[in-house]
Amino acid sequence: MDSGDLITGLNLIRKDFNLDSSELAIPEAELSEESLLKKLSNLVSYLMEKDFGKLLQVLYRIDVSEERLKAALATQSQSPSDLIAQMILERELQKVATRKKYSR
Repeated sequence: MDSGDLITGLNLIRKDFNLDSSELAIPEAELSEESLLKKLSNLVSYLMEKDFGKLLQVLYRIDVSEERLKAALATQSQSPSDLIAQMILERELQKVATRKKYSR
């Protein structure tokens, strides 16, 4: 994965979650899909406990498929926060790819 795509995806996540640049801070040298997923999973876990309504609003804003999310959560193959974080990152990276494709 291109580090530029990850940076753009991270910026989209910050925008959609209404976070400033210090939140979800990952040094560029350490930025990887795994490090981003770990930070994002922690954020999702926090919102699941403290502000579930905000999490639902963000998932709607990002356009995470509700049907796909329900199906994935039903399988319970990993923790819900990890699963939701993975789906958020996948969706944001899809947006990055689409924008790159059509901006040429």
